[in-house]
Amino acid sequence: MNVKSALKSIIPHGIVVAVSRSEFRRRQRIAEVGRQVVPPGDGYSYGASIKFLCERGLPLGYVVGGSMPEASLAFCAQELGSRLPRDRALVGLHVGNFLGVSLAYFTDFAKCRNSGSVVVSIDPNLTHCGIERPQDHTIAVLNHFGLQKNAIISVAYSGEKSVSNDGVKFGGYDPVVSHASEQACENALANLGALCPRRFDFAVLDGNHDAAYLGKEADAVRDLLAPGGVLIFDDVDDNWPDIKAEFARLGAHGWRQAGADGRVGMLVME
Repeated sequence: MNVKSALKSIIPHGIVVAVSRSEFRRRQRIAEVGRQVVPPGDGYSYGASIKFLCERGLPLGYVVGGSMPEASLAFCAQELGSRLPRDRALVGLHVGNFLGVSLAYFTDFAKCRNSGSVVVSIDPNLTHCGIERPQDHTIAVLNHFGLQKNAIISVAYSGEKSVSNDGVKFGGYDPVVSHASEQACENALANLGALCPRRFDFAVLDGNHDAAYLGKEADAVRDLLAPGGVLIFDDVDDNWPDIKAEFARLGAHGWRQAGADGRVGMLVME
């Protein structure tokens, strides 16, 4: 006698019937959810990601203003395309997600190079530009364009806990006042270094804009990049003189400047 038959012999028939019906309904619900899954978008593009986020109710000015511009992303893709291996999947790192525009761009770039590519991103998911829980929008973008299987998101600070929104008040949000109650994991870059040193082909730093914090991020990334790996800085311009100065400093201390377009700068380890 098998287990199912044995159970039937000791469990009242009414209970067995009820359990069977419950299992049937459970399978029906799963099948119904499967039929309701929204298919991915028709294909990723920068403009389509902006449109998608605006359709979620986000102001166009914040979406565009808080994201890397398309021309700079295209510049990065062109440079990475000429420098990175073509015979295997790529592993990328992205620090600072906001609404996921640049994360989706780099993930799509890596996926198009090889379907097995993965981009790991780090962001504490704090209020920025008045938008609460920006990670919800980031994940929505990835899913809409079918990129969710090539992305890993770590809800964390890249280093130690820091003040959000570059310390700037926005509407009713005061990042200094909110700092004590905001929570996320810490030291994500150092922890990645313990797990997978020298494994990443490229890294994008677009999170905390404090020069000292950014310098520590760059030092941590040095231990993560594979030989020939590329480090990308955003906001290397006159609007952020401290970042521009840090980019220049690194270019003279163990990194080689590999290109800039007036907004983003690229470094390669010597």
